[in-house]
Amino acid sequence: MECPSCRHISKEEAPKFCSQCGHKLLPAAPVPDSENSLEATSAPEGEMECGQELREDSSPFFSLGSGDVQENPDEPCSDASWQVQREVASEGFVDAAGGASTSDELEAASYSACKRRKEDATPFEVPDTCSSDSEQASVAAAEPAGAGKRVGKEVKNQTEKMKQPPTSVPASRDNHQEAATKDQMGVSGGKAGENEKAKPKDPKKPEGNNRNNAATVKNEREQRSQRESAHRAKECPLSSLEGITVYFHAIISEHFQFNPRQHKVFVRGGEEFGKPGWNHDVCEMYYTKDLHENGSLVEGSTIISKQHLDKPIPYKYVLWRGKGPVEYEFIYKCQQKEGEHVNRCLHVKSSLLGSGDWHQYDDIICRRPPGKFQKLVDYLTDGIRKNLVKGKQIAAAVMLDRIFSILETWNAINLKNFFTQFQQFYSIIRVPMIYEGEEQLWSTLQYEEKEVRKHLWECLTKKMAPFLEMSGDPLPEDCPVRSKLRMGLIVLFSVEKFHFLLPESDLGSLCYLLCSNASSPDALRKDLIHILETSQSWRASMVNLCQMCMDRKVDHWVCALPVLHHCMDLSSPAQDSGVQPEDTWAALEGISFSEFREKRADQKQLLQLMGKNRHLLNVDEYLFRSWFSLLPLSNLVHYMEDLTDYLSYSPARILDCLLGTWYRLEGLEEISNRNSQVCCLESALESLLSKSRSKPNQSECSIKSTFEMLLHLLDMFREKILEEPLIQSYLTVCLKLHETTCRITKEYTFYEMPALSAEIVCRIIILKLLVDSAGGQGNETGKKNSVKTVFQGTLAATRSWLQRIFQKGVFRTEYTFSVTFTYCEEIKVWRRLVEINFPAEHGWKESLLGDMEGRLKQEKPLSQISAFCNTNWDAAGAEDSVSKRFEMCAIEAVSSICQSQTSILEKISYKDLRKCGTLVSAVITKSWPRSRGEFVDDLGEVLNHLLTWPEINHLFKLYGTFTEGAGNMCSVQWCLLTQG
Repeated sequence: MECPSCRHISKEEAPKFCSQCGHKLLPAAPVPDSENSLEATSAPEGEMECGQELREDSSPFFSLGSGDVQENPDEPCSDASWQVQREVASEGFVDAAGGASTSDELEAASYSACKRRKEDATPFEVPDTCSSDSEQASVAAAEPAGAGKRVGKEVKNQTEKMKQPPTSVPASRDNHQEAATKDQMGVSGGKAGENEKAKPKDPKKPEGNNRNNAATVKNEREQRSQRESAHRAKECPLSSLEGITVYFHAIISEHFQFNPRQHKVFVRGGEEFGKPGWNHDVCEMYYTKDLHENGSLVEGSTIISKQHLDKPIPYKYVLWRGKGPVEYEFIYKCQQKEGEHVNRCLHVKSSLLGSGDWHQYDDIICRRPPGKFQKLVDYLTDGIRKNLVKGKQIAAAVMLDRIFSILETWNAINLKNFFTQFQQFYSIIRVPMIYEGEEQLWSTLQYEEKEVRKHLWECLTKKMAPFLEMSGDPLPEDCPVRSKLRMGLIVLFSVEKFHFLLPESDLGSLCYLLCSNASSPDALRKDLIHILETSQSWRASMVNLCQMCMDRKVDHWVCALPVLHHCMDLSSPAQDSGVQPEDTWAALEGISFSEFREKRADQKQLLQLMGKNRHLLNVDEYLFRSWFSLLPLSNLVHYMEDLTDYLSYSPARILDCLLGTWYRLEGLEEISNRNSQVCCLESALESLLSKSRSKPNQSECSIKSTFEMLLHLLDMFREKILEEPLIQSYLTVCLKLHETTCRITKEYTFYEMPALSAEIVCRIIILKLLVDSAGGQGNETGKKNSVKTVFQGTLAATRSWLQRIFQKGVFRTEYTFSVTFTYCEEIKVWRRLVEINFPAEHGWKESLLGDMEGRLKQEKPLSQISAFCNTNWDAAGAEDSVSKRFEMCAIEAVSSICQSQTSILEKISYKDLRKCGTLVSAVITKSWPRSRGEFVDDLGEVLNHLLTWPEINHLFKLYGTFTEGAGNMCSVQWCLLTQG
């Protein structure tokens, strides 16, 4: 078979598609086994029986045709009536063929004058509101003077010409007319009884001898050959390269009793198919599938000129039963104007041509209406309209199956053809159009686009169903698409192109189809091969689907993100600290993900969905980042915790955790009591420092828990991070995280956040030093500079934060002798930061202690001493460097006061002195007389000192508590007092 597109000749007997270009091939015309065989050919082997599904419903056209030309088959006409009928029909056909310009005028020849007379005599007249082919026929068959003689002459000439052997060249217009006349006269001429005598009663037992029978069979064959040559589609003068190939697909109703071995279906139409219009068969429609009670599928093709693109063309289907006139289809549409007959409308849209072909997907070809009484019932009950709509839906389902059958062979060419034909199909069925003088909407059918979409979605849902079943059964053998992901993309294409408005359940089903079952990136690429090579805007369609699901609170779209990322054609994620917008980093460009996570503060269901589909993380390198950015802060800890096993063999994702947290903090302007996320950062950073991490308390805030989990991961995967070549990226990201934390923390009460972010930097610096030491002496200067730069940045950000939040003085005096801290937890803040164990050589502790000391020394000496003795702050112990530095400042303040001979103890409450033995010792030591740098131990001088020393009275008053207080005095001070 030769392909009409690329001219490739296939070696197969009946191929469905061209092996070179993928063009769909129409089957050859069926060859009858015998002249009188009534057996229909079977459907092509291996073809999907889409009619099985439609077989459950009875045909909606049970009342649309009687299968007979007569109105009442029980009342046959007389012989004389039959004779008149034959003569009128013959004359009408000749006139119509000679000058008719519309399908309905040509149709007139196929209805008898007997029937028209019978309708005129009907006592009960039904108002006929539909377009009547009988009325059109009466107009078309009007006879000019002398028509009878002319017909006789032409019939005689035609009889002589028909004796010649038929040729393969299409008959001319005149020959076509003569042959048609001959057929009519041959079938209808003479009396009914004579006609019957001409035929053998039993084809198996012919009358007469074998010689007479052979002659009769030969005669019949010759006549049949002549008739067929007259009814042969006119060969198109254009080639497929010069014009547009139009493929017609239609269903011929079972009421025609169509027999593909004996009958033929043709397309006839206006002058766009060839002049004169309606006078020749444009193309033959070949039988391709038995649809049982729904009729037979027929398909054919022709070529039209490109000048007719984007213009309406009228046409109709006609049936020829091997003899007699053709029978035109009947369109159940009320005729609006006299003389303007109702036809089908072909409108080839240049924007939908694709490869250059057009597929006209029509509905069911119907016969003329039944008797008057049934027409009245249908008119009053709206039966015809409902049956027509049902017929269109049946035809749409059949045509959709034909379109999907293209995908039985999955390749780029077939996919391109599929999408092109699918769009052509929808443009045809979208709204019912007819041609009645001009292209117009069939509004009286009341079949709107929303109903068309609804039915089309029902058809697509049936095709989705096998992939949505959880039974684990294999797909049906007749399912052309064998992958749920591929099916999902096809449905997505439909939703995007045809604007389906899906409910939440169907959105979830679509997203489920788009959730790949692949176990590796290569498997995903293999599943998507060819389909993403088509010209469809897959990325935009996926983004629109994601946005639609977010608006409708359908979460399953997050499992379709690997397909979106594949459509974006992303390179491998960069494992560095380069500055990118978060949507680029997370591969969520075009998706309003930040609004999505803010609207839903808790995404437990989403988190569970991600856990169930964690296999997708092995398919898509960007998916971990995308999911991280979609979750609110309150769920990040659980997300990282649930995916610990994944992180164990993907340590690069730990860097993504740090980066994702930084992006999240970058989006915050401020952390304060008015912000519900404040405590979250505190809690997170505090727990992150914990080496033996326990499960976070539910009352802890999300940000704090997030920092806690980050530090836990750094501890857990320390060895794997040491093996990472991008340890420098860790340093840079952690510095950014600390700087951002300091920027957004504007209240000192949340000091844990900058403290914990500094702790994260500290952990990475220690790891970096270990990596450098293990890597040898190469480029030592560069290694040290990178660590030093990060450390200095961390220290600078911390000191800047301290200066910003501690803008007021350290102390404030409420009463004469009562000194309190301006910021009640300031010492805790200093202690928390100083305790971070940066390597000693960097000077973290000394730098911060120096800042604290400078801040204390800005206060009055007596205020320092009073605050030191205050019980509102507690030292952490002997090793507490902050307390020691505070004590040192207080002792230095004592020296300053002692030199001015000012009493210290009298201005401090005794209650405070009980816990300040160290300060009392300093007072005694700084006030004790010296000689040559040594303490005076002469009894007279000591006695004189004690009698004249202003503080002695306060010491004697505290004598009762010295036993307790002496524990805090050094041995020197205690010895001096006992000597006194």
